Amino acid sequence: MEKTYHSHYREKDQQYQLNVNHQINVARLAENYCPLPELKKTAWLTGIHHDDGKYPEEWQEYFEKSLKEEGCNEGKLDHSTLGGLVVNQYLPGTLLGEMVQDAIYMHHGLQDCVSISDGSILLEKRKQKYTAEKVKAVCREAEVLLEASELKLNAAEMAEIRKKARADLNVLAKEVQLFAKNNNGLYGNRNFYLGMLERLLFSSLMDADWRDTADFMENRKTDTGMSQDEIQKVWEYGIITLENKLNELDKTSEIASCRQDISARCRNAAYASGNLFRLSVPTGAGKTLSTLRFALHCAKANKKRHIFYVAPFKSILEQNASVIRTSLDMPDMILEHHSDVVQEEVKGQQRYERLIENWDEVPVIVTTAVQFFQTLFKEKRSSIRRFHSLCDSVIIFDEVQAMPVKLLQLFNLAVNFLTQFCNTTIVLCTATQPLLDRLPENRMLPPVDMVNSISAYKEVFRRVEFHDCTQDCGKGFNISQAVDFILEKSRQMDQVLMICNTKSCALDIYEQLKGKTEGGLYHLSTLMCAEHRSNVLKEIRECLDRNEKVICISTQLVEAGVDFSFQCVIRSLAGLDNLIQAAGRCNRNGGPEKGLVCLIKMSEEAERISSLKDIRTAQEAMLCTLQAYRKSPESFRERLDSEEAVTLYFKYYLMERKDETSYPVLKEWGRSSLVELLSDNKIFAAEKKEIRLKQAFLSAGQIFTVIDDKGLKNILVPYREGKELIQALQSEADPEQKRIILRKLQRYSVGVSEKTLKNLGNAVYGIEENRVLVLAEGYYDENVGLKEEPSALDFLNF
Repeated sequence: MEKTYHSHYREKDQQYQLNVNHQINVARLAENYCPLPELKKTAWLTGIHHDDGKYPEEWQEYFEKSLKEEGCNEGKLDHSTLGGLVVNQYLPGTLLGEMVQDAIYMHHGLQDCVSISDGSILLEKRKQKYTAEKVKAVCREAEVLLEASELKLNAAEMAEIRKKARADLNVLAKEVQLFAKNNNGLYGNRNFYLGMLERLLFSSLMDADWRDTADFMENRKTDTGMSQDEIQKVWEYGIITLENKLNELDKTSEIASCRQDISARCRNAAYASGNLFRLSVPTGAGKTLSTLRFALHCAKANKKRHIFYVAPFKSILEQNASVIRTSLDMPDMILEHHSDVVQEEVKGQQRYERLIENWDEVPVIVTTAVQFFQTLFKEKRSSIRRFHSLCDSVIIFDEVQAMPVKLLQLFNLAVNFLTQFCNTTIVLCTATQPLLDRLPENRMLPPVDMVNSISAYKEVFRRVEFHDCTQDCGKGFNISQAVDFILEKSRQMDQVLMICNTKSCALDIYEQLKGKTEGGLYHLSTLMCAEHRSNVLKEIRECLDRNEKVICISTQLVEAGVDFSFQCVIRSLAGLDNLIQAAGRCNRNGGPEKGLVCLIKMSEEAERISSLKDIRTAQEAMLCTLQAYRKSPESFRERLDSEEAVTLYFKYYLMERKDETSYPVLKEWGRSSLVELLSDNKIFAAEKKEIRLKQAFLSAGQIFTVIDDKGLKNILVPYREGKELIQALQSEADPEQKRIILRKLQRYSVGVSEKTLKNLGNAVYGIEENRVLVLAEGYYDENVGLKEEPSALDFLNF
């Protein structure tokens, strides 16, 4: 009787999956998912060999034993090593062999090619696990099974496939080397880009493996995504729908005329050569619709598979996602991916979770910068699986100036890789473009400006006057002085917004303003849960629409993307980009009278920013820019928001922080950076010339974070519906319903530091076996959010 080798077992109908069939399926999927023509054969090879380690008798016995003992569990016995060693038999000492081996070794989780703990080489460690005879035996068995399979591939035909894969990969590797060499390393080095090619291979294999496994276990047909013809029809319908909506917009005002012109230039840029564009236009210039117009025309003209809209803040994301849905009129073709998305029904949640697995089944994806960067660099399987979907796409990156400094070089290199090698078109959007293409090293390729001579537009969109009041603040306003300044402006103008650098400063000013204002007084900060902030923003907008007197004291969370308009905005000293973004909340709708934007300086005692390096550096760069502006305002066209001022500000800012742009890492083994760990990994791999791939993929992924939360813990708060949801979570027994409730509760959570958590003491308690933290009632205020001291109890009337 012929021996059969199984890969998976489906308990509900007692069906086995033959390992050779699984490997064929994965090879086909990996080749399909891999977007680079020169890498497709390599992807196929990783798939066809990735589970060769399941052929030995001991693995099959372990598999059967695990089913009996644990039920539908294929066990933890290593099966990736033999697959890689089989490849090494055919392709020893080649780049192809090395890339395929590493991909197979890591298809259940990333590893370091060269370990940062002991300097060991992954390929060498795996060689030591099995004898040459064992590897040869598996080679023979795999060859026999493959020739007997539906593919009927004999050894000679497999050799031809390997030869073609090697030739294709060598072409790609030479392109990478030539790109790095021709630019003298200014735009990145060869090893970083080889590492990105390897991650693309991981992504294609890992996604293919998990997809085929899941589809077998669920007994469903594998969906390989929309066909190119289907996607083209989506772009065609989107263009028609959007163009019709644009034709309905106002065309009579001067601002409307400028918006039309900007939009037309963006549409025309879609048919220009190049893959990297920049859109620098003033706030209110309609960049959301203009870039969407570009993306649709570019996607159709160049047969792209996806359009991504990426934003750094969920407030922007949710707002613009709504604009995109309305403009395209294709809700089923748009995936909004961030932590606040909640599906009411279990089936809806299951479909959503399937869609976010690899982003490949929906043409338009709206997501956060956090998800985008994690896809590029994080070690998690969910992140790696999505990576291949970024290729053959159009990516609109909004508010690019908000990117953390430590990510600048990594972002530049990723953009270079995607645009240079992956047929991806990227647009960088902001009113204040950072100097990403002028860094001393690892700079971005020069973007093409979609709109030139934006100074002409700025006059039309000039809705505010900037007043530099910092020299009137002495060493900085204390809280009382800031309150007096706000009240003075409130007497002059009915609607005043004050933006502070810290939560404590905003709260102190708000508390001192109580009882001193004539109209509404509001507070906004991340001490409030997302649902609370949304409700307050709605109330503020209603007050503004009724032209009532209102004062709002906020942190910078309102600075970008929040659609409301005050007559006066006061900004505590920070960066010029902060000031210009804050100005976007002033006279937003272009009233007949210009709005007033005042820049003030708070004292250290009031703001307590000594430990906040980002803000301190931005303040120093801004003060230098202000000094230069005062000396020669004509050099800046007498505008603090001019291109000249923005360029000078970022020059000062990046000069101070140039050593931080590579994501520096200081560990017990020494000083390095994530750029280095993902390139040459010199500390551990400098002398290891026997291998080409030296990256510390796992370690870099574990270190990588977009936002330094410094150990922030999420606490559920008893705000309105949050109270009922917390109770529902505790009483619900169904695991699927619990997951849906937990996702809903994300809008009712606040991130707190370990210090705050300690100060709250017994006011925080655990539920769900202490996996979920909850804030006791009395410690959450309807006006300011989380408080470390409980509110006084209302007097009980009997």
